[in-house]
Parts: sequence; structure tokens; C-alpha cells
Amino acid sequence: MGHRLLPLLAAFLFWELFAPPLPATSAEQAPVYLALGDSLAFGVGASNPSSTGYVARVYQSLKGSERYREGGLELINLSVPGAKSSDLLTAGGQLETALGLISERQQDASPAANEVEIITIDIGGNDLLALVAPGSPCLQSASVEPCRAAFGEVLSAIQTTLTETIRRLRLAAPEAVVVVVDLYNPFSGTGDLREPIAELGVGQANGVIGAVVAKAELQAREASVFQLFSGRGGQWIAPDGIHPNDNGHAVIAEAVIAAIAGREPAIPENLLAMSPGATSAPLQPNTSNNSNDGSNGVSLFAFVAGMAVAFAAGLVVCCVS
Repeated sequence: MGHRLLPLLAAFLFWELFAPPLPATSAEQAPVYLALGDSLAFGVGASNPSSTGYVARVYQSLKGSERYREGGLELINLSVPGAKSSDLLTAGGQLETALGLISERQQDASPAANEVEIITIDIGGNDLLALVAPGSPCLQSASVEPCRAAFGEVLSAIQTTLTETIRRLRLAAPEAVVVVVDLYNPFSGTGDLREPIAELGVGQANGVIGAVVAKAELQAREASVFQLFSGRGGQWIAPDGIHPNDNGHAVIAEAVIAAIAGREPAIPENLLAMSPGATSAPLQPNTSNNSNDGSNGVSLFAFVAGMAVAFAAGLVVCCVS
């Protein structure tokens, strides 16, 4: 009997030694969706950030798409609550980690299909909120100039950092789809004193973000949520007054998915069931008036004066994450 088993045993050992390996099923064999950003990408405001945050929703949608249904997709979320634009470029920060991951995936022995294919970025909200943090000239000085200078520095920081971040990501991953999410006004439609002030600040920041995304050499796409959130601060914002709730995250996710697919966002009817609130007319950053400011408009003066009234009690700073 033992002699009869020897041929079978030999055949088994031969197969084990020389047969082609079975396909691996580890996450490292799948393409990667890489998320960079602040508390929005982290999922703050959602009831369950790991499933109802916008990054999680985008991931689940992509995973179920024809492109990734069979081979799978891995999510790596590098976002950090409280991150400002400058934090992206710090040593050991999100960008450095992302570039290391991209390089590792490109150089390992796994199939090329496991590389980073989708990258989303949201940043800038905390830069604006820094203007009303303790020590900001927008709270400590009655003069327009110090706040205007600080505001200009914030816009410059967003532009410089975002440009450099996308540029380096593009060089590292030439074929990746890079999507940048713009900012929304959380007070839009609420009648809050901060509504027109935020409309100005967010509008200026979005102008900078749009200009960066428009650079042809960066080949980035914009997921614009500003207009989608217009008038809906009372519907799509979490109780903290700043971050999106589950519905708000769903809207942002749809904007990102639409940008990846190259189409217009299609907001589900159930999210549009309620009529948006009455939104204050936005303050135009380049509108001039008869003030004695002697500069380029009343909007910046209103921006500073409004801040002194609306933020003196620290109503927003308490909610920054």
C-alpha cells in the first residue's frame, strides 16, 4: 500500500514546488484611493465617519463600480482633523507620506494595478478659521490693514501649498485622477450674522482653489460644493455648526464621484426635498463704495467689522477641528 502512495506523494510535491502561485487576495494587490485633507476627509460631522463620511462614501461607490468590482480597491485616508494647508508640506506630513506610499507601490514586486489611482484633497477651511482664532489681528485690531494682510497671507498660503502638493503628486503618479474639493459656507441660508462674512471668505478662497485646479500642467479636477450647499446650512450641517452632517457628506461624496466620472453632480431627490433657506447676497470682494477706506472696496471693511461683532464671543473657534 505504501508503495502505491509514493507516486501520488511525488506528484503532490512536484505541484507544490513548480505550480504557479495562486493569485494573492491581500489589499496590497488592489489599486489605491488616497485621501488627503482635514476634518472633512476624516469624516467629522458624520454619524459614523468610517461609513457615512464623504471619503468612505466615495470609496464604497468606487468599490462597487465596474472598474474595481472584481479587482478591489484599497482606501488609505491620511487626513488629519485641524490640518491647515501648510500642514500638508510639513516633514512627515500627509504629502510626504503619500509620496512614500506611491513610490513604494510603484517599486514593489506586485502587479502595476496596485498603484495609487484616485487622490482626493480638501484643505483651506481651517486656514480661514485661523483668522478668528485668539491672537488674530482680525479680532485684536480695529484697523482694516492688519486683517487684510492676514487674509491675503491665508489666500497665498492656500494657493502656494495646494499648487505644490498637486504638482508633486502629479509627478509621482502621472496617471492618477486628482480631485480637489472646494469650500462651502456652513452658515448659508441660516440668517446667522456670520453668513455674509463666511460668504466673502469662502468665495475668495474658492477663487484661489479654482485658479490652482485650472493650471493645465497639474491635470487636476475640482469637486465644487459651494453652490450645492448654497442656502442649505440648516439642512446639511451637523449640530457643531461647521461640519457636514450625513446628508452633507453624501452631497460632497456625489460631487467627488461626479468629478472622477467627468459629469455633473446628481443630488438625490430626498436630499433636495426641503427648500433651501434665504441666503444673504454675497459680499463681492472687488465691489467699491463711497467709504473712506480708499482701497478696493467695502467688502473687506465689512469683513473686518463683521468679524469683530460675530466672532468676539468665539462662537466659531469653539467648533474648529
